[in-house]
Amino acid sequence: MLKLLKFEYRRLFRRISLYVCLGIVAVPVLYVFYLIGTVYFDENDVSRMSMFQILQQMISIANLNTLIVVFTSIFGCEDKARGTVKTIYSLGYSRYKIFFAKFAASATAAAMMYAVVLIFGLICGLLFAETSYQDVSSEGILGRMEYAEEPNLVVYIIQQFMIIMGVHAFYYMIAELIQKTGVSIVLGIFAPGIVSSIYGVITFIMCNISEGNSELVEKLGEAYSTFLMYWLPTTMSSVVGLFGGMVKIDYVISIIVNIGYVMLFGGLGMLITCKKQIK
Repeated sequence: MLKLLKFEYRRLFRRISLYVCLGIVAVPVLYVFYLIGTVYFDENDVSRMSMFQILQQMISIANLNTLIVVFTSIFGCEDKARGTVKTIYSLGYSRYKIFFAKFAASATAAAMMYAVVLIFGLICGLLFAETSYQDVSSEGILGRMEYAEEPNLVVYIIQQFMIIMGVHAFYYMIAELIQKTGVSIVLGIFAPGIVSSIYGVITFIMCNISEGNSELVEKLGEAYSTFLMYWLPTTMSSVVGLFGGMVKIDYVISIIVNIGYVMLFGGLGMLITCKKQIK
């Protein structure tokens, strides 16, 4: 198993696409860094952004979601598309071990993209954030953003990491299922939104059917809002301030939900790998 992990990580760090993705992440993040440090920074302005809000601004502009789906699809489908996975199987490794090694290497790439944002965000925050910040709304680079409560910074960083891992697990499962890079990218981008739309249509129909029961309609609406807050296409948006009602406990719930996503989609991906025939 250790040899297989070394093999996959060696392949990972030799991939040009990894460093291209890291560079694409870094460019907008550095631009935000520049804007915060020059245009928006005033050491006498008590309303400037906090460390939490600086991290949110950088995560929102880094486009991690798209980059993760692209890289994961390329990395996950490559061996199947080229037929080299058969060579790996011929060495006597089980499908479980092969899946785990590739999944771990791919997850590391996703974590590295997040690390780029985190490192520059923390440096920017240490240099320019208002440490005594009290108001939880600010006129940021992306416009005015409002928040119910700022979470503990460590909790927020862990939550972000688990969101990245949950999103990655979903995209890797799709790559294992489809085994074609282009189709996996397209499906990875649109599938979560399609699920949200289907749930939204079902909720709308149920609300119309239950029009006379205002209590049920209200509960259906609350359930849909909760679903949107923690489902994959909006789980990243929900922590960059686009859902203004989040309180501290919501960040902890988000960590738990995304641990569940890693287990669910990682398990499904492994099941697909073990059952699917190699062409």
